[in-house]
Amino acid sequence: MRTNRILIVDDEDDIRALMQSALERRGFEVVAVSSGAEAIAYLARDTPSIILLDLEMDDGSGWTVLSALPKHPGFKTMKVIVVSGLQATVPSWAGFIRKPFRIDALMEHLGTATPAAAPERLKSSAG
Repeated sequence: MRTNRILIVDDEDDIRALMQSALERRGFEVVAVSSGAEAIAYLARDTPSIILLDLEMDDGSGWTVLSALPKHPGFKTMKVIVVSGLQATVPSWAGFIRKPFRIDALMEHLGTATPAAAPERLKSSAG
């Protein structure tokens, strides 16, 4: 696992590009995918430190990714933040940001403004 790698999973090109650009400017390594199937394929070969996950995608697979994450071998080292326009109940181990959002609010939710400050074990801010 690389402590500064973020996986963005969102089918909206504009949202994905906005998050990727803002995070890369802050020094994060970003992998951005547009579907749950792509996210699951990526997670089969690598473990990001943070996952930003949209739930409501064209293929509906955000929920599938969310339910599969606890089975991932690196689950305990990942911080998961659901970024969605839905009013959704997410597991206590996942954070939640409602769309639309401000980038500074996203950074605050990440708990860090620079990747060097990111701890190995990130704790979710959701209760």
